[in-house]
Amino acid sequence: MSMTFPSQDLFEALRQGLLADPSCTDGLDPLDAYFGLVIDADLYVFEFNGGECTAIIRGGNELDLDFVLAGPLSGWKQVLAAGPQEDGPGAGPATLASVIEDGALEVRSQDDEGCELAQGSIAFLQIFLERGRALEFDYS
Repeated sequence: MSMTFPSQDLFEALRQGLLADPSCTDGLDPLDAYFGLVIDADLYVFEFNGGECTAIIRGGNELDLDFVLAGPLSGWKQVLAAGPQEDGPGAGPATLASVIEDGALEVRSQDDEGCELAQGSIAFLQIFLERGRALEFDYS
């Protein structure tokens, strides 16, 4: 069954992937955050408690969140792509950190503490989003 990115079903599949393989985050600090992913104009809100994704909802208010990672669908495609990007021969898939650094996605927060939490969460969120590389999905 093919899913669409972004969608509640796909994010739930990512959550299930993380639950099925908790060792994939070994060595990373647990993630305790209430944050959002903005894909084009769509906001998806996530709550992580100790590294477990406890809630996913569509919609909400960015002002209520610790931080938001936001950008156009094209930026998110770079992160979710399973194959090499245009960075040169043999280069691996783009990372969340590199896509933020390149400006294709941005970190937004109401305060410096939220920005710091976001920066400390990038490695964990990378692992979470990588669960999607094994799924069959298309883009909205």
